[in-house]
Amino acid sequence: MDTREVVAWLRRLVYLDTTVFEDVRSIPTATIPSVVIVTAATFIAGLGGWLWWLVEDFGESSDVFIHSAIIGSLIAVVLWGLWLALVYVMITQVFRERAYVEQLMRVMGLAAAPLALMGLMFIPGLSLAIGVASLALTFGLTSMAISSVTTANQGQVLAANLVGFFVWALVLTLLASASLSTVQPHAPGVFLFNAASGITADVLELAQ
Repeated sequence: MDTREVVAWLRRLVYLDTTVFEDVRSIPTATIPSVVIVTAATFIAGLGGWLWWLVEDFGESSDVFIHSAIIGSLIAVVLWGLWLALVYVMITQVFRERAYVEQLMRVMGLAAAPLALMGLMFIPGLSLAIGVASLALTFGLTSMAISSVTTANQGQVLAANLVGFFVWALVLTLLASASLSTVQPHAPGVFLFNAASGITADVLELAQ
């Protein structure tokens, strides 16, 4: 796959040119680059979360780097595969509409690029806003992407994508828990806020 073509896809996404999904869905060689995009975006999100942790000075930064930025990002990518599978099952088995796994993988991988925005979470005062915006943009773009490769209507697409996204986000939220004694949040990016809240709660309890 031509790297310049992949960069061109991402540039079109920046300009919110969603017709890029219609082009990518029919290119067999776009499957691997799309998986690379969602993987890279997730690891950038993990790095951004770790940098935020450093800026906030919660401590145990090396543990957070290993368990969140590396292991957590890898888990998030695997769970993205579950998200995609749930979308496919919802559309084809529940709504009885047409969809193909390969096409879903191409367009949903490309649509996950906004996760990389979490790499900017280290900016003071904007961390949570950046994380939430990244998730919202990813959900919106994946919904548009799914619509381009299926006969399902918009309501069915939103329902299917919501199920997949909810499971993905819920599991990562649960995996991001941490305490003063065990700082091992296995989730990247904005999900580290759950770990931080657990540590903060332990500190307040000790203070009492």
